[in-house]
This record gives sequence, structure tokens and C-alpha cells, in this order.
Amino acid sequence: MDAEVLFEEGRELSVLEMGNSDLNVSCTHGKIVLWFGRQVNESSIWQVIFGISNIDSSINHEQEIICGFNDIAEYENKGYVLTSYAKTKGGYRTIFYLPFSKKYALAHFVETIVNQLKESDVKKILHWDGSPATMMMMYNELRKSGGWNIKRIIYKDEESSGVNNDRRK
Repeated sequence: MDAEVLFEEGRELSVLEMGNSDLNVSCTHGKIVLWFGRQVNESSIWQVIFGISNIDSSINHEQEIICGFNDIAEYENKGYVLTSYAKTKGGYRTIFYLPFSKKYALAHFVETIVNQLKESDVKKILHWDGSPATMMMMYNELRKSGGWNIKRIIYKDEESSGVNNDRRK
């Protein structure tokens, strides 16, 4: 699917959902929702995370981690930014901000996703200030690895009317 189809009739893109059977990326103006199925391979996770970073390195992810006090510094050394912590049962409840501008933090993030996939599917929410143009750039970047489809498109004028423009290719 190309830019002319996504930007038809001058309509503003509100939601762009793309992926394949093993993973899904849903973009809106304020967030990106990533879903990784248990069958996804590690190289696909790398391609998604680093592909997203290539398009917009200002994207971030907030992650809660229960860890020991000394582990906080280890996460900071991996590029995570501590935003808060509190003593809790089992250690410290920490909230880290993961900037997509730090490649070594992203490498650890991918490793975390791979480990979580051993237990169940994984869903992550990223925060950004996306626009229709950056959503299209995101699709063009991610589809380079092959096998990607546009799963759903919602235009701003369809959002309030409840109309869903389901397009698959």
C-alpha cells in the first residue's frame, strides 16, 4: 500500500495498524502499541524496535521493574532513566523511562521482550508525537523486512462516526 492510498482525498490518518501474524504495530498520534506473539523470532523484534528508533528517536517507553536497590544503578548503566522508586515487598518498585535515542538501552529492551515471550505474548506501549506522515514513514521502514501488511486504517473523520476502514494487502 502506498502513500496515495493512505492519504486519499486529503483525509487525516488517525490510526494505522500494521504487522503480520507474529507481531502487530498500531500507531496513533500519541502512542504506538506493540504486540509480539510467542512465535515471533528475535531478529523481527530487533527490526521493529530499531526500525522505530530510526524513524523517531524521541519515542520513549515507561517500564515498571521490581528490583533490588543495587540493581537500579545497573538499569541506569544500561541507558534507562529512573523516574521514581519506592520500597515494596520484594525490593524496590521502580519506574524507568526508556529513551529510544539510546541504542544500548534498546538492546536491553529487546532482550527483556525475548525473555518475556518465554511466558506469554508481549504488549508494550510507546509514547510519541506521531503524525500521519511519520506513521507512513514507520510503515515504510518496518515493511523493509518483508511480510508486513496494513491491517487497519482509521481516518479522523471516521473515528467519531464509528466507521472502520479495514484494508488488508
